[in-house]
Amino acid sequence: MMRRLLPLLAVALLALQLAGCGAGNDRSTASSPGADAEASQSASPSHNHAVPAPSPSAGQPTLSSEHSESPRVSEEKSALHDAAKDVVEALRDRDLKRLAGWIDGERGLRFSPYAHLDAKSGLVFKAGQLPSFRDADKLEWGVYDGSGEPISLTFRDYFEKFVYDQDFADAPDMNENKLKGKGNSAYNGQEVYPGSSFVEFHYPGFDDKLEGQDWESLILTFVPSGRDWRLCAVTHAQWTI
Repeated sequence: MMRRLLPLLAVALLALQLAGCGAGNDRSTASSPGADAEASQSASPSHNHAVPAPSPSAGQPTLSSEHSESPRVSEEKSALHDAAKDVVEALRDRDLKRLAGWIDGERGLRFSPYAHLDAKSGLVFKAGQLPSFRDADKLEWGVYDGSGEPISLTFRDYFEKFVYDQDFADAPDMNENKLKGKGNSAYNGQEVYPGSSFVEFHYPGFDDKLEGQDWESLILTFVPSGRDWRLCAVTHAQWTI
């Protein structure tokens, strides 16, 4: 009797074991999504941490506020440029009335035949005192470079030799607060007029054989007046001995 029951008991035990394994697999399968989600969360970056921006490469320039030009500085430079253009055109047109409108009321207008301004003996004119092109009187404008002889000329003759002897309104170079034309006579306008700015109209030369020694410049010196500029010096510059 027992021998007959043993096979049946063995089959029953085997069935119970198989059923238990199936239930265990089901529980394992049911718990796997949570584990996968936890693993996924720990592997992915947290949304609370910002991703750092890439740093610029060595070859990529960066704009520094230190080097950027403020709107006020840009406005002043534009006003200086416009003032210089209007003055040089007035000189080209020999329009003394237009020129007088730019003269600084306090300092007047100084004429200098060379880059170095003579602050002691140079001629200075107020707006209403500019000579006429018709004046026959000769004035002492300084001394000639090299000889030291006095420059004694009428206003017309001085203008044609030491102001507008070239078409400076059409000069190839226009420079603000820097000079291309430099010789033995150094420009000292900003020493004579502290706080001033200047504009140079420059010809690098006319005869290739002279290798630039025949350069000429017209330098207009301005002093600030509020948001505007006023003319205080007209300077002729050229190669000097």
